Amino acid sequence: MGKLFCDADRCLFDSVAQEVNELAGTTGYIFQLEQDESVRDPLYDEPSDMAYKRNSEGVEGIECPMLVKDPERSPTSGEEGFRLQKNTRVYVAVKDLTNRDLRRPRVGDIFKIWNQYYDVTDSSVGDAYVSDSGEIPVVYEVNVVRRTQSPPEGLWLRNQ
Repeated sequence: MGKLFCDADRCLFDSVAQEVNELAGTTGYIFQLEQDESVRDPLYDEPSDMAYKRNSEGVEGIECPMLVKDPERSPTSGEEGFRLQKNTRVYVAVKDLTNRDLRRPRVGDIFKIWNQYYDVTDSSVGDAYVSDSGEIPVVYEVNVVRRTQSPPEGLWLRNQ
């Protein structure tokens, strides 16, 4: 079954997605991993010094409006101690990413929401297709997680 809207309505739905994030959402920061600029370990071929996209002032992290669902908390305790994991979904308008010269979020990126850092675990389009061709998304649904065992801000503390 096709959608009721044609591709010409994209501008309308882009503006609706942006307005929802501006009015009902929050402002967060997206740290987009730059694979080419990251330093890799010569022996293990793993990133040893991560590089993230910089804003116009040269600071890592790009400000972007996003709609965030309330995080679900998953506490666990064991021999290693008490651990807490927070899972949530973040909705980011494709037009907001395009305006900031960002690509679709993927594993390795970090979101800063409410002064806490979250790792991106998955990114999908979900039901955000509004066009009849089914190829033009309006919103990305990004699954993020915060773990007390290894919080993302440890990447910066390790390098200092």
